[in-house]
Amino acid sequence: MTIVNQQRIERVKGVEKITERGANIAKESQIQCQRRLDEQRARLQQLTEYLQEYAAGIGFASGGQAKAFALQNYRAFMGRIEETIAHQKEVVAQVEAELLACKQAAAEANSQHRSVEKLRGRFENERNRMQNKQEQAVNDAHAAQHRHNPLDV
Repeated sequence: MTIVNQQRIERVKGVEKITERGANIAKESQIQCQRRLDEQRARLQQLTEYLQEYAAGIGFASGGQAKAFALQNYRAFMGRIEETIAHQKEVVAQVEAELLACKQAAAEANSQHRSVEKLRGRFENERNRMQNKQEQAVNDAHAAQHRHNPLDV
């Protein structure tokens, strides 16, 4: 029975190594995804600040046709910046969704690993209890034999 139990423990140890690796990979993936999100948010912040600075710093000092041309260019450029910001907001939203999925996968992988660790612990506790019972039975047998034959050692 102890051999069977030891085999179960060894099999579970193999699975435990696999689930530990999976949990580590999932955690690293979550860290990488968080890093990408931070980078994309920083880019969005830079674009937004640039738009605000550009809008605040523009001046149409000249008059007439030059002013109209400058205003047309300003509007076109502002439109492109606003499109870029809208696209960057979509990128941030997509990476946020990826991060959520990474967090969920990491939590699941970690949960699986903890479950396998607990299973291994239960098998080891069962093995230890069986070994203790066997040792107790041997000790009881020796004590019983010693009571019947006190001169036998």
